[in-house]
Amino acid sequence: MPTMIKCAVLAGFLAGSSTAAVAAQSEAAWKADLVETNKAYAVLPHAILKIQDAAYLGEGQTATLVGTKGIPGSYKWAPGVRPNGALTASFAGGKPVIAKSGKAVSNPLADVAVDTDVDVQAFPTQVQAGVPGIRVFVYNQQNPAAKAFKGVDYFPYDPGYVVTARFTPDKTITPHVFMTSRHTSKQFYRAGSATFVLQGKTFTLPFYTDTADPKKVTSLSAFFTDALTGKGTYGAGRYVDIDKFGPFPPKTFTIDFNDAYNPNCARSAFYTCPVAFDNLALAIKAGERDPHLKH
Repeated sequence: MPTMIKCAVLAGFLAGSSTAAVAAQSEAAWKADLVETNKAYAVLPHAILKIQDAAYLGEGQTATLVGTKGIPGSYKWAPGVRPNGALTASFAGGKPVIAKSGKAVSNPLADVAVDTDVDVQAFPTQVQAGVPGIRVFVYNQQNPAAKAFKGVDYFPYDPGYVVTARFTPDKTITPHVFMTSRHTSKQFYRAGSATFVLQGKTFTLPFYTDTADPKKVTSLSAFFTDALTGKGTYGAGRYVDIDKFGPFPPKTFTIDFNDAYNPNCARSAFYTCPVAFDNLALAIKAGERDPHLKH
């Protein structure tokens, strides 16, 4: 699953040191993650806010990239095959095909230069729940959205939102369908649930993965809402990820809600993000805030 911030694993940090020292170490790692997150949003060549347009293509579908040479902001996708396009993208026989000047590129998932400051890259995705396809992003290195980005906005780090959870795996890793920000659907697999105590209350939160094969589960994600959703945090909910837990299923793991982050669609309309429906009946004043509000 696509992630911006990975949950910090406290076990192993400064063995034998004080709780305060461990918390300081965790906060330092958290701050370092935010620096990398800001780069991923606006600085890296394929930064999220440099995406100018996206084509989501299922089996048999084609789109043509049209634009004016020398004007990076002009490049957009048009459905179907159009004359004089910069390139075409399609999904045929379960495989992506990117063609430039009428010739298929050798690696359709590699970066393809289009113009000065403009390139495209395709990624496998679900176009509907369990239905394979591709999304092809157009990147503009001069995108005003990236230039205007001021950085992510998080609550101050609070070690009180770091909890140890007991994980109960589901007997079968069953598919669950989420509605998305683009009014499509996306399928993940419920791997089990985490039970933990936060602010004196016991909660159980489902965790999902992207495979039904327990031998291939290497990361888990929860999509959650809380009492602040739409009232200071993003209205479609937030995500928190767990990895580095060893063989699946883990017996316990650490959840750091300071790492709770918004889906990419909170800032970019070109992503397809699951809308959370698992609720925690608590105001979680940790993690990322709503980027559309002033705080």
